[in-house]
Amino acid sequence: MQFNKFKLSAIALAVAGLPTLASAAIYNVTQETGASSGQSSAATAIAADSSKIAVEVLRGPVGLNYSEEMPYMVDEEHFINSYDDLDNYCDNYLGYNTCDAWADEQWYGIKATGEVCDSQDSEQVCDGGLKKEIDAWNNGYTSNSTASVDGLRANPFGAGVSTPPAGSVNANSTNVVINQISDAGNAVGASSSPYYQNGAVNARAFKTRGFNDATELLPPSGLGTVISTIGQTNANGAITVGSDVITFGSASIANMADTGNGNKAPEGSGLGNLNSCSSTASYSDRACQYFQFANQASIWVSSYTTNAANARVIADFPNGATGNTDDTAQASVKAATLLTNETAPTMVGFNTYNDNGFYARAVKYTPISDFSTCLTNLQTDASLRCWTMSLIPGIDIRQGGDIIYSYTVANDINNKGVVAGIAKNFRRSSGAYAETVFINEGASTTLLGPSQSSLFFSGYNATASSINNSNELVGKVDTESARDRARRQRGYIYLHGSATNLATFQNTRGWLLDDLTNGGAASDTNNQYRIAEAFDIADNGDIAASAFYCAGGYRSTAHNALCDGTEELVAVKLTRNNSGTISQRTYDDQTVSRSGGSVGFLGLGLLALAGAMRRKK
Repeated sequence: MQFNKFKLSAIALAVAGLPTLASAAIYNVTQETGASSGQSSAATAIAADSSKIAVEVLRGPVGLNYSEEMPYMVDEEHFINSYDDLDNYCDNYLGYNTCDAWADEQWYGIKATGEVCDSQDSEQVCDGGLKKEIDAWNNGYTSNSTASVDGLRANPFGAGVSTPPAGSVNANSTNVVINQISDAGNAVGASSSPYYQNGAVNARAFKTRGFNDATELLPPSGLGTVISTIGQTNANGAITVGSDVITFGSASIANMADTGNGNKAPEGSGLGNLNSCSSTASYSDRACQYFQFANQASIWVSSYTTNAANARVIADFPNGATGNTDDTAQASVKAATLLTNETAPTMVGFNTYNDNGFYARAVKYTPISDFSTCLTNLQTDASLRCWTMSLIPGIDIRQGGDIIYSYTVANDINNKGVVAGIAKNFRRSSGAYAETVFINEGASTTLLGPSQSSLFFSGYNATASSINNSNELVGKVDTESARDRARRQRGYIYLHGSATNLATFQNTRGWLLDDLTNGGAASDTNNQYRIAEAFDIADNGDIAASAFYCAGGYRSTAHNALCDGTEELVAVKLTRNNSGTISQRTYDDQTVSRSGGSVGFLGLGLLALAGAMRRKK
């Protein structure tokens, strides 16, 4: 899971707070270490048994998510590679009045003060942003995203890769994302290649590769020089099946569509197109630094002895790897589980379907009846399909001839077969292009709304990051209905169906996590935090999250209490106390402007662009 760096403004306080009570809260907040001054951090994954936690630290905005096959889940053309493209994306899919400033942030990055950079700023004073990655060829690069498990940094390719470019390696030039902590306690995720300096040129071996612990996960074998050299992979998690560990995610299987289209060459690269890399991969060819692929849902199986590090594809593209002149198909496995009393894993994710354009659609991968034999034979027969792929029902992209959703994606599944995901609305509703949470069980899919919880008002935006085996779903959700700008958002928990611990939550299904961390007096440790986003939940209810932190505590326990000092975005672990008491927070009347707080960077709901939401134990 990845988040976007969030430096705080006065309005970014919103949501958390209430009475001064002595009773214990449902959740105790513990800050995780790893970030330096001026950096933002988030706890992005937690072990199924809660024994380990992963922390990601960002220097600045990511521009494009580091572990997402298709940028923003809508860029099937791979056109979002300039300031104007980011601005257009914001206009068409976010609808903010502040899209020019949002694009500045994602393209140019931010300063140490939190101020957004623009075209007048030297790149040397700006952290993050897509432009810095594009300019790395000439300027070199320093890691924007670092990640660790229990304080031990994950940097699987920092010392070098299996087929490196010429030159000296820069170990601190990778961007690492941890998507899951495996049953064995290993970090599973994706990392870019480090850059190798060779004279005036800095080249990376590939844009991104998945890893499980120290293992570099390669694309399928036998697909030609370009894919074998610079092809991409992404690992969203791993699952233990008998004596096997199956790592799942995606892998490149074909070149991107229409490599001669100049729109696919990034702004500032000096390239007219990427054609020169379509048949020959060369680290001295700048086009190969930005070349893209059709990535298919894939697995890596620990027991394989033939090409053990190479991916095995598990599905096909329903309408081909490329189409509509310049569209490139994408697919991925986001999560996997062993359903109760089953020995073969059921998995979920997305695949692209052609409906007068490629659209990502939420899918389920169901194991075939003779799964064990198929998995054994898949080692040497790449044509086998050991899972059947089916669409999640009830959330069709086109309904009654009209496009309803920009994309749908299934992010997680638990051992009861409950699937959680997101449907991104194509049309504006209540001032927003809403991201609506769906929950699927078999043939039934429910779009969460006011009838399920007051958290899910008409036109809300939310994420559905993780659902545990107790039917507890976490993510973040809008806490206001403002139009035409980024909204305040906070972490939430939603208890679905026959959730085991519903009585602990006063038989109320949806809660802002800030209400559940309200531990009493304003001086309590918990009052130093307001939960920004929940990324993962263990089976015992412990949560990996990010929080706004005010050293010494906010002025009161209210949701919107002010901080008299400097706020930071920090990684936190929320530890469940099922004997605790819920004391809902109130809201303060704020007639006084805040002083002493940190300089803001645009605002408040930018974590909504956190990107890929995946995983499952």
